[in-house]
Amino acid sequence: MKTRRDFLKSASLAASAAFAGTAGASRFAFGQEAGGKTLIKVFMRGGADGLHLFPAYGDLAYYDHRPSLGIEPPSDSDANTAINMTDTFYTRGYRGLNPNLELLMDIWADGRMMVAPATQIEEANRSHFDCQRWIGNGAANNLIDGYLNRYLQVNSTSDHPMRGITAGKTSLSGELAGEIAIPAIYSADRFNITNNALCSGQGCSENQLLQVLADIASHDVELPPLETKIRETQMVMVESIAEVQAAGTDYTPSAGDLNYTNSSLGQGLKLVAQLLKAGIPLEVAALDWNIGWDTHSNQIPGANVADKFIDQNFRYNRGMTEGANDFLTFYRDMSDYMDDVVVLVGSEFGREVVENGTIGTDHGHGGAWFAFGGPSSPGFGPDVASLAADQIDYGRFLPIVVNYKDMVAELMVRHLGLPESLVSTVLPNHNFVNNNLFTRVA
Repeated sequence: MKTRRDFLKSASLAASAAFAGTAGASRFAFGQEAGGKTLIKVFMRGGADGLHLFPAYGDLAYYDHRPSLGIEPPSDSDANTAINMTDTFYTRGYRGLNPNLELLMDIWADGRMMVAPATQIEEANRSHFDCQRWIGNGAANNLIDGYLNRYLQVNSTSDHPMRGITAGKTSLSGELAGEIAIPAIYSADRFNITNNALCSGQGCSENQLLQVLADIASHDVELPPLETKIRETQMVMVESIAEVQAAGTDYTPSAGDLNYTNSSLGQGLKLVAQLLKAGIPLEVAALDWNIGWDTHSNQIPGANVADKFIDQNFRYNRGMTEGANDFLTFYRDMSDYMDDVVVLVGSEFGREVVENGTIGTDHGHGGAWFAFGGPSSPGFGPDVASLAADQIDYGRFLPIVVNYKDMVAELMVRHLGLPESLVSTVLPNHNFVNNNLFTRVA
């Protein structure tokens, strides 16, 4: 026969698995007023090719470096060409948009999208594991909490268990790992606990299993510190499930004829929209957009494919199209909230400017980050003047013109209200340089 302690341990281990084993927060309070600011960080794991997302069609050197992968300048007669983007920072028409991302032009045309095409962490090498970890931690240090968790520790005015979430997946993003327990939730309809033997009312409208778990987790007993943290993590799980269930699983976006895809990105954005519309005071969220960004070879389909840059049978092209659909769906769905919500999209590094011998691109330095909503300044941020061999690193790598930590710091200061004096706490020992990428006033 199981004792209460045995049940507590088994339930706590389940909670730890569901929430990636983070240490617990100490306070739980519901009913905070909604209407605060939200930062959604989307990570393109694998090293996304920024020159493919935003091709430098105004630079002849781009085509010298990429005879096969260079996307041709805009043309009304060919869907395989880059899309012209009116550049409010420069007038030379230097950058365009990958044709698979065409749906993003709705956001761009509204003046709500910013692109920083040569961005990276300055400490970077070209290791996926190091760069992903260091970007998540905000420093080249493997032993500290994620920077979004540290932000919640020093600047959050809420103790709601869902002031931060990882959405669209069940493993915790590095940015949110740390002292404060953070739930990792794929989608609302996959995040629940039911047991018919513990239900009453019509159709299990009263979930007694949740109440049992909550009672166990909140029972006032003396426990060793580790078990106390596990119990607190369990409480976050139970209360988060209750909040998600209250938000409902039958959700239809207000996005016209668009809908979220079933991808991790689509389901994560859908969940964030549900929670914000339900009044959850969500401050930070981390999502992934994974389509196979590590393009060492075959970045485009075979030579016999006429529509090589847009063929939707090719996974890489289709993944970009679906991602653009999800971003625009979220933008339309959250149209009444976009002054208070900003989506920041980036990768651990870019790819080499020069294509390799297998019609691919190897690990590089600077890569494209972009943002929309909130205070995002419309247009392109600082970029290299040319892709000529003598203007880029070692004749192969796009330089790092914008340090991603400055982008994050500017968003935290201008959007989330972080005092500038605390930037070096959230991003250890970082001296903030303001690039004025987020100056839009609602």
